[in-house]
Amino acid sequence: MSNPEVPVLPEIHHWWPRLSAHAKQLLEDAEDGVVVDEVREEIERITGTSVDPSARLSDGDRRFIRTQQEMVD
Repeated sequence: MSNPEVPVLPEIHHWWPRLSAHAKQLLEDAEDGVVVDEVREEIERITGTSVDPSARLSDGDRRFIRTQQEMVD
């Protein structure tokens, strides 16, 4: 049973291109979709919005990140 109350991140295509290389690496390494505070705060600065500390990468976010990695490889 999925929990519809799980907070979501802002649209990834708005903040991913402007995210630091270090923050991108932290997200790429986050197998369970956890967004550490350092990255969450960077996303907040980029988007100008508040991000819930319990927000996680969605499956769509993870697919987007994989496609970005493939473009670089």
